[in-house]
Amino acid sequence: MGDKDDIELLDSKIARLKVDYEQYFARIQKREPAKLRDEVDRAVLSLSNRQLTNTGLKFKLNSIVAKYNSYKQYWNRVLRAVEEGTYVRKGEGGVELESALRRPGPESAGNAPLQKEAPQGGNGFDDLYAKYIEARRSCNESVDAITPEALKKTVEQYRKKVEEQYQTKDVEFKVSIKDGKAKLTITPKKGG
Repeated sequence: MGDKDDIELLDSKIARLKVDYEQYFARIQKREPAKLRDEVDRAVLSLSNRQLTNTGLKFKLNSIVAKYNSYKQYWNRVLRAVEEGTYVRKGEGGVELESALRRPGPESAGNAPLQKEAPQGGNGFDDLYAKYIEARRSCNESVDAITPEALKKTVEQYRKKVEEQYQTKDVEFKVSIKDGKAKLTITPKKGG
């Protein structure tokens, strides 16, 4: 095969690998597609070591390799989240706030008092915050970086996403413990 055919074959293998990983993360496939990933790694290494004289082929190969590297970073990040128990699969519905809560933000500059609101039926935001903090403490997780302002900002941001995605204003917030870690999820209410 020529260089052009090898590059096109690599591109099609990467596309297949992407689909396989999506199926693995959605629990359609039971095993990680490690064999295909090894094949693609070997093909990338082999093609990268070749001296290509056609600049068009060089550009195409470099863009394919860059795309593959970004996929690998994403897959490794998701695999790590699955191992840690912080990954929520798309099919499970809702949005998990855990990763957003871990990032400290600049919102602490304005310390306006929190207004009580009812994001969870009759319970107010203060109740949601208290339940989440209590769940984190019961799992021996740090609560130092989680301020009411940061939680409120994150909850509002993800509430809007869920409302837009499911076209509903009726959402519920759940605090739970899964795999020894506190989780806060927002899901649309059934029948709403």
